[in-house]
Amino acid sequence: MPRRLSKQTPIALILAAAIVTLTWTDAAWRLDRWLYDACLTWLAKPASADIVIVEVDQRSLGTLGRWPWPRDIHAKLLRKLAAARPTAIALDFVFSEADAEHPEADAELSMALRNSGPVILPVIIESNADSLVETLPIASFRSAAILGHANLEIDKDGVGRGLLLWSGLGAARWPAMALAAYAVRYPDALKASTGARTGNNPAGVATGLAGDYRVGLPFYDTSTDFVRVSYADVLSGAVADQVFQDKFVLVGLTAAGIERELPAPLAVGNRPLSGVEFVAAGLDALLKQKFWQELPWLWQCGVALLLTGLTVGAGAWAPARWLPLVVAAFAVGTVVLSLLLLAFGGYWFAPAATVTVVFLSYPLRSWRQFEKLLQSLFAERKRAYITLNAIVDAVVTTRDNGEIDFMNSRALDMFGPKLLEAGRNIDQLFSAQAGGKLWLPSELIAESRSGNAPLKFEHCRLTVSDQQSVTANLVVAPLFGSQGEALGAVITVNDLSERMLMAKLLLKKAEEFSEIRESMDRVEQMSTAKSQFMAQIGHELRTPLNAVIGFAQLLQMEDPEHPLAAEHLEAANEIFKAGMHLLNLINDLLDLARIESGKLSLNLTTVELTTLLDDCLAWIAPLANPNAIVVELANPLAPTTCLYADAGRAKQVLLNFLSNAVKYNRPGGRVVVSTQTTDAGYVRIAVTDTGPGLSTAQLDRLFKSFERLDAEHSGIEGTGIGLAIAKQLTELMAGRVGVSSIPEVGSTFWAEFPPA
Repeated sequence: MPRRLSKQTPIALILAAAIVTLTWTDAAWRLDRWLYDACLTWLAKPASADIVIVEVDQRSLGTLGRWPWPRDIHAKLLRKLAAARPTAIALDFVFSEADAEHPEADAELSMALRNSGPVILPVIIESNADSLVETLPIASFRSAAILGHANLEIDKDGVGRGLLLWSGLGAARWPAMALAAYAVRYPDALKASTGARTGNNPAGVATGLAGDYRVGLPFYDTSTDFVRVSYADVLSGAVADQVFQDKFVLVGLTAAGIERELPAPLAVGNRPLSGVEFVAAGLDALLKQKFWQELPWLWQCGVALLLTGLTVGAGAWAPARWLPLVVAAFAVGTVVLSLLLLAFGGYWFAPAATVTVVFLSYPLRSWRQFEKLLQSLFAERKRAYITLNAIVDAVVTTRDNGEIDFMNSRALDMFGPKLLEAGRNIDQLFSAQAGGKLWLPSELIAESRSGNAPLKFEHCRLTVSDQQSVTANLVVAPLFGSQGEALGAVITVNDLSERMLMAKLLLKKAEEFSEIRESMDRVEQMSTAKSQFMAQIGHELRTPLNAVIGFAQLLQMEDPEHPLAAEHLEAANEIFKAGMHLLNLINDLLDLARIESGKLSLNLTTVELTTLLDDCLAWIAPLANPNAIVVELANPLAPTTCLYADAGRAKQVLLNFLSNAVKYNRPGGRVVVSTQTTDAGYVRIAVTDTGPGLSTAQLDRLFKSFERLDAEHSGIEGTGIGLAIAKQLTELMAGRVGVSSIPEVGSTFWAEFPPA
């Protein structure tokens, strides 16, 4: 273990430097503030019932006129509130200048301030040109009231999250309005404030902003709120005195557009708050005795370094495959620790820097392991290369897809250097005559995999790709991974033939190859001629046939003035049915010819399963209704399921299954369409009917061309090639079809398509 830890020392030093840098520069402050806001939301408590906000809202402005109001109105409000005997009243209005036009109003308000019990007025510390100034109420007001500063701590993102319990210019001599109001009930609060000490103007500048006891506001649960009443309702007497009795009454502007509002954290719904609402939030925290402080910088670094060190130590102890889990656990644990420390200790530990460095430890550790693994692999590969080239037998290794991966020097001599090309398939290297059968290398590999053992042939004939034949002993050994997956194979060839025999066999095989080539050319010519003939005759037949079908459709149309006789209408219907049957037969024959000639083109794309099934069910419904056959969809897969196929051809396959299920069903029967995902990940669509079912002998002949299973005597129309086409179309789309049937019960036809 000590050796393991010593190897992690460089990583630990890099991570420690990153921790100190990120913490000192506060580079991850955006993520920290987001996590802090999230914690505020989780830890928020209901708003205090001891706080009442008297709002200067839009309704009050509509009743009392434009702002600002004459000060005798505020005096009247104070008298109303004082009669209710509140604990304290806080007026969040700046009375910094005397009212020269209405001095009597100032005198009336001054008298009301003296006679209304404890009243708190704000001190504003604001910018004036290039300096800061303290804006206080006029002398007659401040001598009759308690003063408290109304400034808020604003973060880098412009959001108000904290408060200085004491602040001022030159010295922190003004308590916050919330603290001043709280001290009315609890006077000792002014002597023993809580919060982070910031120093009383450490710069020593008499005009500089000084603050002390910085705290974070916990805010309140947004599902609750303080008691709020309208300023106009209080003046009119519409609010009972009991609402204010023994309560902290905060009076301030909440109407939009009058006072500048400040953004608040996510804890209060990410909405701006007015000044009086921030005062209420501070007073609420004081009443609950719940303030939060930032962990000092040294403690922040210490905890971050400890967590990072634990991560590195755990990573050194844990196996490599567990490293992602260890890193994720420590990252989540860091955030949880931050939440717990905030909830139970009242301190905020900013976790973003630690989480970033914890995640950084994973690529650093993985890089070292990867470098070591590469060195080991290169050394092992070099040893294997030297060993294989020293063997007198020809050795060829392949990948799992049959591509040649390696040939030793003897194999290059035997098969030719030109065959060692990127992507060359093993089947292009040689074929083997063994056990009375001609094998391709891929077939030999598959056979050895199925037996899970090496496949050995003695004195077999090998034909190489350049038509050279050899007599050799052949061994094909499959390669499997740790999970049993196929990795490829090793083929060993021990050459037993002589050069003269090889030359004769080469000539003979060349002649055979020429004959085979000519035969293939003739077959290709015959196939091309057949395809051209089918295309030409299909065109020649469909043109007049479409005219016959169109004429039959015209006859089927009802003409009130010249109605067709019943026997004539029946004849027109028979003409239409026979024409459609013949047209479908021609189309099927053309499809079959294209498939057999290999000239059928497919447009493979992503096909939505839901759309495919809806189209097919809508098409088959008119065919099922005359015989009261119910067609339903059971256990559908998720609507987002898609398959990779030609949409038109996939629909052709399913419609063939559905039309057969309807045609060969009993009256009043059922057709159930179901879908599922196979173990291999393919999408299976099954069509189950309640028809007569099929015997074992019929199942053996089912997917052959022009095979109707004796249904030609049943009076049901058909060509006998629909299922054959469906099978070949599905296989061309890399799928497969199948059937299961029970006589007198019904049959289930299914098709599997690869997923998209």
